[in-house]
Amino acid sequence: MKSMTGFGRATTESNGLSVCIDVSSVNKKGLEISASMPRDWSPMERLIASKLRNFYERGKVNVAIRAEMANSSAIMPSPEQLSEATAELKKACELVGTDFNPTADTLLKIADTLRQNSASLTDWEEAWQIVEPALAEALQNADDMRCIEGSTLKSDITSRLATISKLVEQAELAAKDSPAKYREKLLSKLSEAGLEIDLNDERVLKEICIFADRCDISEEITRLKSHVGQFLATMEATSAVGRKMDFICQEMGREINTSASKANNLDLTKITIELKNELERIREQIQNIE
Repeated sequence: MKSMTGFGRATTESNGLSVCIDVSSVNKKGLEISASMPRDWSPMERLIASKLRNFYERGKVNVAIRAEMANSSAIMPSPEQLSEATAELKKACELVGTDFNPTADTLLKIADTLRQNSASLTDWEEAWQIVEPALAEALQNADDMRCIEGSTLKSDITSRLATISKLVEQAELAAKDSPAKYREKLLSKLSEAGLEIDLNDERVLKEICIFADRCDISEEITRLKSHVGQFLATMEATSAVGRKMDFICQEMGREINTSASKANNLDLTKITIELKNELERIREQIQNIE
């Protein structure tokens, strides 16, 4: 079981080219892949996406590749390069009618772009031989982080499922005595009204049977126990389980809501409220599970 949230980084240097790769991911219902890299390397984007699909089934995944010539000792490009690039940017702004007010941050971004472009002289197919192993390392580092967080989520959810199991047992006990309590209450009210009632009177028995049927939650209890077992088994799977967990949570919610609608005593009402709260906490956690 893995979390959809993770981060991994890898750096490498070869043939005078230094490459740093960051892989980051957050939760999302489907799989969305985006990649940023030097412009001339854009053809390798499909190769990157193919590698990512071996690690991700769901989530929003971003790959950022930064590259520069390793033998370049200059922290900033030369003043002439910055001046030329700034002039070109100013012309572009004038053409589209946009004010151009460069700041220190603007110059830093231009400098970063110039450094990345210095690496674009390397053919993308040649660069892929350098990028591929570094990408594999970054993906593995991100995957390790996702596994650690997934393990933490698993422990938390397991604990909450244990709480739900106990509450289900309490609900079963609270509902079991409802018909008998209702029978006593009904007979007491009839007695207070001064009515002599035969305990074997068909009308009394029918009323008690109707009530017992309306407040019977045995089916809901059975299904809730089954759903808890399915949830625990699902967490042991090695494939993506987030969608299945979400479905099981929906089914558990249905059973809890039905039980709440049938609740006829304060104890059972309180238990169903606690069940809803605990299930909601689980539902929030699984939003981060792949």
